[in-house]
Amino acid sequence: MTSRLAFRILLALVAFAVLARIPVGFDVGFKFDAALAVIWAFGLLSLVLLTGYVGQISLCQATFAGVGAYGAGMMVSSLHADYAVAVIAGVAAAFVLGVLVGLPALRLRGITLAIVTLGIALVFERYVFQDHAFEWFTGGSGGWRIDHATLFGLQMDSSTHLMGAYVVLLGLFLAVALLMVNLHDSGAGRRFRAIRDSEVAATTMGVNLTRYKLLAFGMSAAIAGLGGAFYPLVAGSVSPQPFWLFTSLQFAAIAVLMGVRYVPAAALGGVFMAVVPDVLTRFGHGTFMGHAYEISYDWFQIAVGVLLIVQLIVLPDGVWGDLRSRAARIWSAAAFLGARRVKVA
Repeated sequence: MTSRLAFRILLALVAFAVLARIPVGFDVGFKFDAALAVIWAFGLLSLVLLTGYVGQISLCQATFAGVGAYGAGMMVSSLHADYAVAVIAGVAAAFVLGVLVGLPALRLRGITLAIVTLGIALVFERYVFQDHAFEWFTGGSGGWRIDHATLFGLQMDSSTHLMGAYVVLLGLFLAVALLMVNLHDSGAGRRFRAIRDSEVAATTMGVNLTRYKLLAFGMSAAIAGLGGAFYPLVAGSVSPQPFWLFTSLQFAAIAVLMGVRYVPAAALGGVFMAVVPDVLTRFGHGTFMGHAYEISYDWFQIAVGVLLIVQLIVLPDGVWGDLRSRAARIWSAAAFLGARRVKVA
């Protein structure tokens, strides 16, 4: 084990120890927000791989999460499978769909690929997730209900044992994030980045575009599906609304806003996507200096749009990219001053 890998593992363990304790003192609503933040972070992490590493555009990441959610719900409610088996089945279904969606990417790119994935998201939103022909998969208009489950020895449900689901989700997210960071520095990661920079150059270097593009779409869908597979357990049921097209558009916007090339930006974006709307709902109305005010959830959508425009102009590398570069400059300046003091002494 290299020192860099050991440091990353230690950092992940410290992050888990700290983040696992944060929601403990809050009510059920904020615990739900914490678990939902990790679910959305999986969706954003899938875009870090697909768009940040490989340079492919997808506007149907919420669809992959929805397939994972419905797949897990069907396995538990209809087939009475253990929840661990249900999660694996949901991730596998999302992976297969991701590979199928990746087939057009072999010939398409840019805005054309974006429109194709947008069309796929619309098909699943309007028909697969709502049509009676697919009730065997979706559970009908009421969806699948998950009362409770046990995973890794932890009791989990949508009310009294939300912390169990949050802890498992957090551990899985940090494990996948660690794998993603290591993937970036691996041979496969270098091939992914070569495809992102220039497909012609990557082909010249001997990179198999078909294999790595399909692998990227499949892995990205599996990551989104892993988060989605826990949604029925966290929410108590699964319905089409969380996985509609607009959620996919939010994924794309917030991924770019936070920094689509960076793994930690996915966690930051997940918190922003889950917590801010709930804060607006809870505290967005009242009186200030004798005047009543009310801030609706629509302001969140407006804020995302405005912040995205400002970010593209001021911080083209995203919020996390800017924080990272600032920290690197401060560290370099501190190291330079330290070296000067040693030299003078």
